[in-house]
Amino acid sequence: MDPNRPGLEPPSGVESNFDNPPNDNRQANAGIAICLILVITSVSLRAYSKLFCVKKVNLEDYLALLALGPYIGFVYGVYSLMNLTGYYVHQWNVRIKVLPEALYLIYISTSFFEATMGTLKTAILREWIRLFVPRGTKDSFYWACIVVMCLNILYYIASILASGLSCSPHEKIWNKSLPGTCVNNKVIFVSSASINLVSDLCILILPQRKIWRLHTSKQKKIAVSSVFAIGVIACLTAAVRLAEGVVFLLSEDIIYNISAVSLWCLAELSVAFVVFSLPAIPKVFAGNTWIKRILISLSLWSKSATSRSRVQESGSSTRKTGENAIRLQSLPRSHGLQSESSEQLHPSGQSETGILRTTIIDIRGAIVEDNQPDSNYSHQHAWMSSRDGPGAKGEYH
Repeated sequence: MDPNRPGLEPPSGVESNFDNPPNDNRQANAGIAICLILVITSVSLRAYSKLFCVKKVNLEDYLALLALGPYIGFVYGVYSLMNLTGYYVHQWNVRIKVLPEALYLIYISTSFFEATMGTLKTAILREWIRLFVPRGTKDSFYWACIVVMCLNILYYIASILASGLSCSPHEKIWNKSLPGTCVNNKVIFVSSASINLVSDLCILILPQRKIWRLHTSKQKKIAVSSVFAIGVIACLTAAVRLAEGVVFLLSEDIIYNISAVSLWCLAELSVAFVVFSLPAIPKVFAGNTWIKRILISLSLWSKSATSRSRVQESGSSTRKTGENAIRLQSLPRSHGLQSESSEQLHPSGQSETGILRTTIIDIRGAIVEDNQPDSNYSHQHAWMSSRDGPGAKGEYH
């Protein structure tokens, strides 16, 4: 077998291009960079909130930290595949000797994806239980979260095992030239997307009923609901990935169609990190934190720079007199006019020079530290006000 022949027979009239095949690597790089920025920013803000604002780390935070490991592994697989074959490159533009390495990257990346998503969704549901279920109680919301959590864990474990046992011998998963048997492991991509879409919808819907039963104002309910409704984006990415997974299942051009599946998998994982991190982020901007002070300083500096720019533009403008202009003349001061304004509160014969009026302004303020140890509400989220009280539903503990 010629190792330099195309990985797939090209269509009629098409010649293989191994050296510089058409690709969309630039767009793929941009998408990967956006996803990484979202994850790094959201996770960093949540870590700051938990360590320096709330000063309490829970089990779900350790689970999310654990999920970062396989997430980094998945990003490594995505980048490695792009460097090996390129993104959106047809398989007939790839030499057959490259396919085993490419299929191996797809295999391990699939396992990294399942491990990340399973761990992260467990962390999200744990967070939902801690936020919305009072201590010592187990209501219907609690049991719904437990059921969804257990089903997710069981599915992702089964998916990783099924992927690893899809071929005999095991190495035939990525080296199709070996003798042996395989099942169609591309079905895993479709089943994974389907399960993710259903679980994403459950995670999106579950907290909404609890939020709208909180003892707080309607405006706060809308604000809190919108924070948790970011899961809509996760549902959309799962739906698109399901559609791309069906295309991948029905196509023989594995290298080309895996590109869209990989990028949408990365987008879905990144949005999941944002969904997990977002409820804790308002605490970062609620108190007298250095992040808030920096943002206020930047805002004041921007306004000051804008004001100086306007003053300079106004001062640098020149006066122009047209042919039909009317010259301004100075009018003698009238002593007969009386006014109650502060400009007329001096004797009529007094000179206009000197101090005419002195105003003393006394400004007083008080600084209240956000994280005083004797505060009764130090563990509440930013959306919980003092009038809600510690007995209100939705208390952060």
